[in-house]
Amino acid sequence: MFCLSNFTSAQLEVKQDNYNAAATITISESPKHRINFYVVNKPKTLDLFSRLVIWRARIRGMSRRNKFIVVVSRSSKEASEKILDYLNKKNALIGSLWFDSHGHYANGYSSFSLGNDQFSYKTIHDTSYTKYLRFLSDYCDVNTKVAIGSCYSGATYQKPEHNGIPPTRMNGDSLVIGLANILPTATVYGTGGWVMTKPGIFARHKYALAGYPLQKRFKDKVYKPVWENMGVWYSYNICSNVYAKVNTLSLSRMGTINVKGVTYLDKESSKKKLVKNLDKLRNGLVKS
Repeated sequence: MFCLSNFTSAQLEVKQDNYNAAATITISESPKHRINFYVVNKPKTLDLFSRLVIWRARIRGMSRRNKFIVVVSRSSKEASEKILDYLNKKNALIGSLWFDSHGHYANGYSSFSLGNDQFSYKTIHDTSYTKYLRFLSDYCDVNTKVAIGSCYSGATYQKPEHNGIPPTRMNGDSLVIGLANILPTATVYGTGGWVMTKPGIFARHKYALAGYPLQKRFKDKVYKPVWENMGVWYSYNICSNVYAKVNTLSLSRMGTINVKGVTYLDKESSKKKLVKNLDKLRNGLVKS
């Protein structure tokens, strides 16, 4: 298996027939320039929460447009085209790439969406379905970090039997590993818990991406595995070939993905909250 980590430098000729462009990028230990991207789906008209997330991200990136870019898209094609446009203009590589999306626990499997395109273990290995994501691979190297920022994106547990529906494995590892195969030099991250976008999301020293939603339905016993995996993340890259548990992720003010020194549930305050919340779980609070 070819791994760029075996070399101190490597040259890749970037060929993109679909974009009628060709460039040569030198990948080294100290690349000339990197850009961080926060990719979010175009919100629905009344989706005020999503608009707030976009506003926060853009405020952070306004003064550093050459380092942190917010991409709003309706599809994987649009997201890829916008990212490539910025990278080619700056002759840059991807530093961190965060896909902000919703997970759908009711489906019984891990997923993330780019507009109307939903990626899961069912589609991530379909080369025709993922072709626009593949265009990004030439702009990644061993220092590139990619996070699937949707709830349950890296979950390996089973969603419990619920309302007559049998248990189903979430297959988040298949999703994360599949994306890593598309971006073979990058490290890809997924979580077993919820991804929160609380105030302080762009502050690397906070746990703003961990925690739990407050709505009553999330106190249903079907969510017990999610409660037990709050702030738990996993990583995978081709060279290590290991799906490894890592500490909670955070984002810097410039959108850099960081792995914190202590995972969320290792904090004493978080352990106490977890015990209390597990004791409050009940059946019949959610229909699907």
